[in-house]
Amino acid sequence: MKALVYHGEHNISLELVDKPTILKPTDAIVKVTRTTICGTDLGIYKGKNPEVVSGRILGHEGIGIVEEVGESVSNVKVGDKVLIGCITPCGKCDNCRKQLYSHCRETEGGW
Repeated sequence: MKALVYHGEHNISLELVDKPTILKPTDAIVKVTRTTICGTDLGIYKGKNPEVVSGRILGHEGIGIVEEVGESVSNVKVGDKVLIGCITPCGKCDNCRKQLYSHCRETEGGW
């Protein structure tokens, strides 16, 4: 599949990368059909997010079609059209339990 890959400040490229696979029973794989660039992506491109390392695939806002779901996924099914939110919360920390997802405390949460 094609992906926009970060290689350092002002250095990104569109590359062919391996298609993702289901790793957890709560995973879903979505074929992105449309996407946009947000301020976070621009900040990464400009080198303003030093925690982002070379090789990171950019993009976290889009729409697409569900291609595969893990065994625990029940709220979407293959073929559904979905909106990919800009925040990836853990769902377990105190802020997530308060539905303050943009303040997720876990390393997998946040943007």
